[in-house]
Amino acid sequence: MKKAIASALTCLITSTSVSKSAVQSFSVMSTSSSSPVLGVPNLRNWAVVGDVLNQQKPAFRVCQRLEDCGRNVYRVSPYKRKNDSGSVCYTSLEDIPDDITIDAVNLIISPGIGTKVLETMATKKIQYVFIQPGADGGDVLSRADELGLTVQQGCVLVTPLPDL
Repeated sequence: MKKAIASALTCLITSTSVSKSAVQSFSVMSTSSSSPVLGVPNLRNWAVVGDVLNQQKPAFRVCQRLEDCGRNVYRVSPYKRKNDSGSVCYTSLEDIPDDITIDAVNLIISPGIGTKVLETMATKKIQYVFIQPGADGGDVLSRADELGLTVQQGCVLVTPLPDL
């Protein structure tokens, strides 16, 4: 519980205008040494599921962070939004073409939608899921466990990402 609260606060701080050094010092305290998803080498292709087209939302910044760290990002938003960014955005994981291999999914969406995404992940044989604070409620964690998915909870905005 303490780790989840620290991670949520770190994400909140990062989403607002707080100095980078304050965020870095806080993230050192809240980062887990266990990285079952981020510690896996060569996870290049990420699907980010959330409000990825809204520049005011953390999901948009998660996409940017992953791209800045060398990942290929496939945006997935079930919300009806105008796409002014020029980037491709899918409405579900099912819409991502089969010739694209997704290595990991970042969930930054309501738990009700998140459980459906996890089921699609299992169908598409995507093993790794990184779950942002707030997306881990309801039955999300238990369903991920039932499906045999490898889960890491945290905030990609502050959790160190390994080099590819």
